[in-house]
Amino acid sequence: MNKIQIFFGWLAVLLLFAGCQPKTDLDKIDVLKKQVNKDLKTLNELNANAFVQLEKDFIVCDSLLQYLPEEELDGVFPQLQLVDAYIQQFKETCPIMQAEMDSTLTRLDLLKADAESHYLNDSLVAVYVVDEAQQVEKLSSQVAYFKDRLGNCRKDLDGFKKKK
Repeated sequence: MNKIQIFFGWLAVLLLFAGCQPKTDLDKIDVLKKQVNKDLKTLNELNANAFVQLEKDFIVCDSLLQYLPEEELDGVFPQLQLVDAYIQQFKETCPIMQAEMDSTLTRLDLLKADAESHYLNDSLVAVYVVDEAQQVEKLSSQVAYFKDRLGNCRKDLDGFKKKK
């Protein structure tokens, strides 16, 4: 492909993306609610599936440490400590994230109702939408972080189990 084709390809993608952007604050609120619901679903799936099995596998792997030769233990122990730290972090953070997501959904519902009824003026709604978008982005980043971390922990434990 030459440079002109690449340029027009990117231009088409940008125009398509710009055309898909929400047009009003009400549309933006709906998009934010969809993102929070998607993230909440992902978090619940992580908690119910990946985390539960990961925690069980960690306990098994931890109990096997006593049977490892000293030279292998030095390489595996720090890795298992890191997995344990991520497990503890997820245990502590998950309920907080769920509560924040529930609170965000409630605020978005109230904001949408206030915007539709014109209880708040448009400029104030826009300010609140920006604030809520920042909160949603923060929560989405946290979910992505834990999805990545728990996935890496899964790989680490699977690698350890194969060694045994």
